[in-house]
Amino acid sequence: MPAVATERIRNVAVVGHGGSGKTTLVETLLHVLGATSRLGKVDDATSILDTDPEEQKRRITINVALASVVHEGTKINFLDTPGFADFAGDQHAALRVADAAIVVVDASAGVQVGTQSVWGYLEAGTTPRIVAVSRADRENADFDQVLQQIREAYGIRVVPLHVPVGAHQDLSATIDLLHGTLLKGPKDPIGDLPDSEKDRIGEYRRQLVEAIVETNDDLLARYLDGKEMSYEELRDALHAAVREGRVVPVVATSSSKRVGFMGLLSTIVEMLPSPVESGGAIGTSPSGDDVARTPSPTDKLSAFVFKTLADPFVGKLSYVRVYSGTLHHNSPVYDATKQETERVGQIFFLRGKEQEITDAVTAGDICAIPKLTASVTNSTLCDKDAPILYPPIDLPPPSFQVAIEPASKADLDKLSTALHKLIDEDPTLHVRRDDATHETILSAIGESAIEVAVHHLKDKFGVQVETRTPRVPYRESIRSRASAQGRYKRQTGGHGQFGDVWLEIEPLAPGSGVQYATRVVGGSVPKNFFPAVEKGVREQAEKGVLAGYPLSDFKATLFDGSYHTVDSSEMSFKIAGSLALQNCVKEAQAFLLEPIMDLEVIVPEEQMGDVLSDLNSRRGRVLGMEAAGSGHQRIKAHVPLSETFRYATDLRSMTGGRGVFTSTFLSYEQCPSHIAEKVIADHEGAQKETAAAH
Repeated sequence: MPAVATERIRNVAVVGHGGSGKTTLVETLLHVLGATSRLGKVDDATSILDTDPEEQKRRITINVALASVVHEGTKINFLDTPGFADFAGDQHAALRVADAAIVVVDASAGVQVGTQSVWGYLEAGTTPRIVAVSRADRENADFDQVLQQIREAYGIRVVPLHVPVGAHQDLSATIDLLHGTLLKGPKDPIGDLPDSEKDRIGEYRRQLVEAIVETNDDLLARYLDGKEMSYEELRDALHAAVREGRVVPVVATSSSKRVGFMGLLSTIVEMLPSPVESGGAIGTSPSGDDVARTPSPTDKLSAFVFKTLADPFVGKLSYVRVYSGTLHHNSPVYDATKQETERVGQIFFLRGKEQEITDAVTAGDICAIPKLTASVTNSTLCDKDAPILYPPIDLPPPSFQVAIEPASKADLDKLSTALHKLIDEDPTLHVRRDDATHETILSAIGESAIEVAVHHLKDKFGVQVETRTPRVPYRESIRSRASAQGRYKRQTGGHGQFGDVWLEIEPLAPGSGVQYATRVVGGSVPKNFFPAVEKGVREQAEKGVLAGYPLSDFKATLFDGSYHTVDSSEMSFKIAGSLALQNCVKEAQAFLLEPIMDLEVIVPEEQMGDVLSDLNSRRGRVLGMEAAGSGHQRIKAHVPLSETFRYATDLRSMTGGRGVFTSTFLSYEQCPSHIAEKVIADHEGAQKETAAAH
């Protein structure tokens, strides 16, 4: 692939609703340009971009795919992204390093949930974009209606640029409204505009020209005076307006008819910004000061790892955007995030799984580096004498979790390493150990992401795991003061075991934890056994008494006991302290506490009733509602954790994927008696089964 100047690079993320035709659009562009010898198809599992076995099986994009191609001296790096919410992390990663985006909208489906989600993200990042209306040849496709829908949703700055000629199976070309020409197939790109279409495009051209001139005072004055403007003037003004996000052009395409793709390519080259026009990158120095880098090959090197793929056979492959300087093969780079020096061996330009070796990558370009040792997603690579740190990718928070455990001892030995590699590949996955339930918890954006992660553990890393709904990390506490004896005596010949303590417990305020004190007088318990008693009390509190959950928010006081000069030991007093706490709890009106989550749900107004009713059925307390913009409402509620494990899936089902939520731990509250009774009964049953097994 020939080297190109930074000014001739376009980094374009292809985004949109799942199933809108993003991958097919990129596959067709590559085939039209002769970059591929055959047209890959998602439905046939022959796409060169969807190479993961899970992608081929599910017929969806899961990982961001990079496809680089050169067209008329301009290098275009396409970043094909997932459209389904469960895999939005890779979409955010692609948009982080792209300078512009193509929003793909299905001509028969129009604006969908995924369109709305990604548009909001693009607006927040002020990302320049164009809209590609795909599948314009389908029987139920309606370009005019979809265009109107987009304009109603996102304003009059969305304007047609290339509109279709003919409909459905009669679709034959697109009309370039700016140039006033007919764009046919790749072998016959320019044609004369038929007389029958001149009246039809009049309104479309008016919308386009008015949107352009409103961004340029000089052109606006000439337009109002009825003066003519050249194609070059309108083109340059449109380019500036698109770069600033003040105009969003719309083009029509059809992969099956090969229509609209030359126009789309010219729009990418002429309208979307280069890395130079996007401006420099801002990071921080190790001391926290802002540092700027310019998209120049001669500046100090800085690059960002935005995706890591882990392959058990090939090794790790890191996708990298070079922001400044030049990255050379067989050279050292400094990972400012890990504070380690890496050796860059080979460097690839990618087209799906196809790899093209290159000696150097200049500022603004995107490449892949195999077998980096320490660097992972979100790492910043730079010159060691000019360190810089770029902020991490803004990833959606996890909202679905399962407990996982290895299927066998052999799987246990490999699980930790496999999970580490899995998280390197997909940082939207989170793994933690729950100290209360002693479970390993795997969290992700959605249920499908969990399923894919489990398949990857098996297929990529040879680790079989079993999943289940996590246990709720209940806690135990007490309502009243109580005192009781704990006496441990065992005689087995020779020295025996003897420990005898009296313990008093009293409730404390929520969040106080476990406090311990002694007020023994007269030496009834020797001081050298005090630590053993405390250890027994604390260990038993960690194990719980009622249902096997940690006992907290109480104070335990050792106030009396007895000992044997020969048989007493630290172990016997530790056991006595444990028994004393168990006996105290039985008299202290013990109860269960359950974790309560602070839930914030954003849903379309038309689904408010269903969502509120569902929250009530989950024992939720709705605190209030407020407008969240764009016809959405924000609901704030407190909901028990036990009722939220499947909420991500259920909310998506209720709202057609348009509802989103976040949850954070709030506090512990007393568990309703009917639920507490069941939890206690389950614990007692499990204890009996364990005892019977031994």
